[in-house]
Formats: sequence, C-alpha cells, structure tokens
Amino acid sequence: MVKEITIDSSVLVSAFVKGDKFRSEARQVMKRIFSGEYRATTSATVFVEVCGSISRRTSLDNATAVREQLIKWEDMNFITYSELTVKRRNEAAELAVRLGLRGMDAIVVQAAKEKNQVLITFDEEAAEKIKGVVEVYTHKNLPL
Repeated sequence: MVKEITIDSSVLVSAFVKGDKFRSEARQVMKRIFSGEYRATTSATVFVEVCGSISRRTSLDNATAVREQLIKWEDMNFITYSELTVKRRNEAAELAVRLGLRGMDAIVVQAAKEKNQVLITFDEEAAEKIKGVVEVYTHKNLPL
C-alpha cells in the first residue's frame, strides 16, 4: 500500500549533498518514493528553499542541476507541490504563531496537516514543536 507523506526541504537537501550527516536516511526516503512505496507532497516553497540551500552549501552549477532534477521528479509524479494560497498562508501563519515555528517550517507543517500526512523532516527542533499537530518522522524514528 502506498503511504502518503509530506517531505521537508531538509530531506531533499540531505539527499543531494554529499557528506550530509543524514544523506543515507534521505536517500532511503527517496528510494521509497521512486519505488512507489511513498507518494510525496510538499509546499512549492520547498522547491525554492532546496535550490537556495544547495547553492549556498555547494555551487551554482550544482544548484542548477538540482533545480532541473526537482522539475524532472515533479514531471514524473514523484513529488507534488502545493501552491501557497491565501487560505494555506493564513493557516501556516497561525501555526507559526501558536507553535513558535520558522515561517518555512510552518508552511510545510500546514501542507502535511491539510492532507493528514506524516511529515518527514531532519529538523529536530521543528519536529519537537509540531508533535501532536501532525505525525512526524525524523532520522531517529524513520521506518527503514
């Protein structure tokens, strides 16, 4: 059975960056997406966040390649991106205020909450804050 998940930018960044401490776990998540075991969704803002993070952590050329790869994965239906509508923005802002989340984290939590999906993140601080709002997997409890 396919498990519907929401992925945070930390998972994608870890999958792309050689030497990242969570690369092995991230690549396991991606393997499950590619095999059809997981169906991944996230906010469109994650696309931008990943590209920027890769550019800062590696190089412009690598970030360009990652951007193209993310587009290919979207075209192949491996990842679906939800738009940031006014309703979603308002719900994310409420989560940011209530839980003390960074803005981008609140947007991803909102996406998971809206679809009643498990959120996979390697951001332990955010994961602690959102327990009880959505089910969260981190590198510590990721079923592998």
